[in-house]
Amino acid sequence: MRIFITAVCLIVMAMLPQFASANPPATIDELAALYNIDKCADCHEDIHTDWKNSWHAQSLTDSRVLRTWRTFIINGLDKSQHPAATRPLLKLACLRCHAPQTMVLPDEEITKIAELVIQAVDDADEGMRKAAKDKLSGININCLVCHNEKGAADGNPQAMTIYGPKGNKDTPHKDEIGYETVQSEMFTTTEFCTQCHTGCDQVPEGTDCWSTKTAYKEYQAKGGDKTCQQCHMEKVDEVPSHRFPGVTEKDFVNKGIDLKVDAWKTTFVNHLTNELFPAVVAKVDLKNNTPHEIPHG
Repeated sequence: MRIFITAVCLIVMAMLPQFASANPPATIDELAALYNIDKCADCHEDIHTDWKNSWHAQSLTDSRVLRTWRTFIINGLDKSQHPAATRPLLKLACLRCHAPQTMVLPDEEITKIAELVIQAVDDADEGMRKAAKDKLSGININCLVCHNEKGAADGNPQAMTIYGPKGNKDTPHKDEIGYETVQSEMFTTTEFCTQCHTGCDQVPEGTDCWSTKTAYKEYQAKGGDKTCQQCHMEKVDEVPSHRFPGVTEKDFVNKGIDLKVDAWKTTFVNHLTNELFPAVVAKVDLKNNTPHEIPHG
């Protein structure tokens, strides 16, 4: 953990300028309001339902995320001797991918997020834990994070703009919510997903780091051409799924691996005690058909 904290500290000053905003929200509530997607749900009901049941919708509030961050904050940042290892470092260590929109928040609000994380896990009062989780639930990876914040190919998304793979000028975005609609080829490429599903691009050169992105590059080098979207956004009635299934779902994982197990009963002899125990000999044939290791994220 100490090496990780040091690596993140080294890139703080290098990364901050790219998230500058002319009129950034000043509080968690203002940020949640700015990224409210109720209007999206009005028209894209099925897609919104998919997303609501996805891990992206729980990018801050999933219990595993909360517990992991709690440990990182208390046993990592709070105990580190590095001068830059303060709670606002959660911004670049975790939030830059779990909630990229928070990059514009002032440090005191990032500190509040850290406090809410700890409260959501450790508070003795169930009501207080729920209140903290509810507060955090307004921040996640939603429509506007992907279709605005991360949607511009040049990395410079324009305000009041919806980016997508089609960019259909006849969409009601302009009339209904005042947003322009712009086509971005990024949405059909793996590079779009690896803006977050990586790790090595953000650490000093020479640091040993393995990620979904580096695993995928190896796959590409061997001639592979599948994209993230082909598996994780498989189309249903010609509409790409926005549930983004992953390694925690058995049926989805079964599509990515071939597994054959042959087993035989036998007996194990404990030579020290001259006792016989029932045992199993197993032969396992396992093939990974995905463009990356399993599990990965």
